[in-house]
Amino acid sequence: MKLLIVDHPAHHDYTISGGVINGIDLSVFPADATFKGNADTDAAGIHNVERIDGELRVTLGQCGLLYECAPVNGSHDWFGTGEWIDAADYDNEHCYIVATAAPENASYEKRDDGWTVTVPVVEEPEEPEAGDEEAIDEVVE
Repeated sequence: MKLLIVDHPAHHDYTISGGVINGIDLSVFPADATFKGNADTDAAGIHNVERIDGELRVTLGQCGLLYECAPVNGSHDWFGTGEWIDAADYDNEHCYIVATAAPENASYEKRDDGWTVTVPVVEEPEEPEAGDEEAIDEVVE
C-alpha cells in the first residue's frame, strides 16, 4: 500500500497494519471502484482510496498550523509534496507536509492539534556594560 500525505485541517495520527488504517480495512477495496467517504473514513483521516495496477493507494492528511515564527513572506501555507510513500515507512512523528515560507533554520514540531514551524532561539552575545570594557595590554603605533 502506498500513501500520499496532503495538508488537511483535521489532525490525525494513524495506526497502519497491513491494509488497515485506523481500524478501517482497505484491503478489500476493489479495482476500478469509486471511493465514497463516510463518517468512519472521515474520522479515520482517510481522504481518498484507489487501486492502481493492483496496488492500493490511500490519501491521508496532516494538519499544518500557523507558524510559530516570523515567516519570510508572511505566509502560513502548507502543501503536500505529491510523493507516494510506502505505508510500512509511515511515521506519526514525521511531518510529511511542507511549510511554504519556512525560514532555512526552522524546524518542524508536532503539537497536539497538528504540525507547526519554529525557529531555534539564538542567544545574542551580551554587550559589555559601561565600565566593564577590557583593558588593552599593548598599543601598536
